[in-house]
Amino acid sequence: MMKYLYKSMKIRIFAFAAIAVLLLAACDDGRIYNEVAVDTTGQSARLTATITGLDHWTDNYTVSLAGFAEGDDYASISKAVRANADGQVSMTLNNIPDQVTSVRLCVLDRLRRNVVTFSEVATEGVRDTIRLELGTVDASMLNAIQQGYLNTTCANCHGASNHAAAGLNLTAGKSYAALVGVASRKVEGHQLVAPGNAAESVLHMVLHNEHVEGISMNHFDLVSEKNAELILPLIDSWIDGGAEQ
Repeated sequence: MMKYLYKSMKIRIFAFAAIAVLLLAACDDGRIYNEVAVDTTGQSARLTATITGLDHWTDNYTVSLAGFAEGDDYASISKAVRANADGQVSMTLNNIPDQVTSVRLCVLDRLRRNVVTFSEVATEGVRDTIRLELGTVDASMLNAIQQGYLNTTCANCHGASNHAAAGLNLTAGKSYAALVGVASRKVEGHQLVAPGNAAESVLHMVLHNEHVEGISMNHFDLVSEKNAELILPLIDSWIDGGAEQ
């Protein structure tokens, strides 16, 4: 009886071994597969700078070193910028795809769209490392709004030509004091920018509505479709986050 059991067990062991060999042979086509493909091709970009204002950003945005294809607002590759306690940044963006035509120090939203660009370098003709040696950069939310909207649109009437419409100067270095916590002279009971409350801020009202009681000019018409998608949410996020300087 014991001899029979031993023989039966031996047969089963050989059978299992044979099945395992057949399965391995069927699966092995001679190639080695990696779980994650690592791209080691492409250029590299090196950023060195002293960057301030990184800690002012809300979770909806990331200050990044990013590469963009021509005509595309969505980053092909990006890496979040991190500074040490002194604001020093020294970082490298590797494996930049061939289709990238520019590398930017910029602000990306959650969809990796370029909201505001602080600095940009073209990649064409650069055979070595792409270098962004930028000195000191103010990368705060306020400065992003200043560069991305106030300078290009609002300041044309509010301070850029030595005339500040309605006594409101929105040029760089003066816009914060003119807006934040300042009671509106035309919209009763509201501040121009009420920290923590974008919806009740006059700045939000005039940029989102065709008509605001007490305001004669239609500022809404000056908002482009692109700014409506990218800059206005940035302004609201800044205000709701406390409108920090």
